[in-house]
Amino acid sequence: MNFSNTCKVLLLSAILVSAGCKPASFDGTKAMAETEALVKISPRGAGGGGARRAAVQLESRLKALGMKTTIDTFSEATPNGKMHFNNVLGRLPGKTNRLIILASHFDTKSGISKDFQGANDSGSSSGVLMELARVLAKRGPCETEFMIAFLDGEECRKEYGPHDGLHGSRHLAQQIYDAGGAKLVKAVIVLDMVGDKNLNISVPRNSSREPVKELFYAAHELGIRPQFSIGPGDILDDHVPFLLARMPVIDVIDFNYGSAPGLNDYWHTTNDTLDKLSAKSLQTVGDVVLKMIDNLQ
Repeated sequence: MNFSNTCKVLLLSAILVSAGCKPASFDGTKAMAETEALVKISPRGAGGGGARRAAVQLESRLKALGMKTTIDTFSEATPNGKMHFNNVLGRLPGKTNRLIILASHFDTKSGISKDFQGANDSGSSSGVLMELARVLAKRGPCETEFMIAFLDGEECRKEYGPHDGLHGSRHLAQQIYDAGGAKLVKAVIVLDMVGDKNLNISVPRNSSREPVKELFYAAHELGIRPQFSIGPGDILDDHVPFLLARMPVIDVIDFNYGSAPGLNDYWHTTNDTLDKLSAKSLQTVGDVVLKMIDNLQ
């Protein structure tokens, strides 16, 4: 099987090794530190200098973990004209060619303020993803190959559509689909807005059945099932392009992010700052996703 362009480097099966997958634990404090490091680059609106600097920093962090990495730069039409986007991809080879993709967008909504942090959206999920990458790299080769995908251009400029928003996820999903790799994907786990101190993950209904079952089972095993539920409806997020490309995908998101339970009044405002986040919430999500990964292998 041949993979084209940058995905060829990242999706080819690794040379088989005899070592097993070694135990390693997720650390919410380290995930928070990764979140803080990314948020120092603010804002991170797609197409801007902040997003480019963030991409370079994220790739550097993945390289420091010993991963094969690339910054996949591509151009697409937007309501503001043609723009450049930068997906940051890292690969951890496994003993088989089965693939689990872990993803988070790292861009922030444009036009909020000149120093908009986007601490929860997209800092928290990116922090958890980088800590998951550290844990998986430390464990050594596992049965399943892993792709760590930091996606650019999730946020729309005006209104979500074929040329506005979900740029990075759509680009990556299309690459994998065109190369015939969708059938190798065991699961795509998309993280978004996972750092709220009052954490209540509400999985959108347009997630795939099997990974949703695996997430809830993992949460049950860890004794924290009440913090994970099915949401009231669908959500348009980075999981959708993978869903359309017929890959099993789940969106792990807490879309109630505000000043009181059930509200979302911090979202896409200058109130989306680091003080609203909790290392404990990052720990909860990281532990469940890691347990889910273990069960999927």
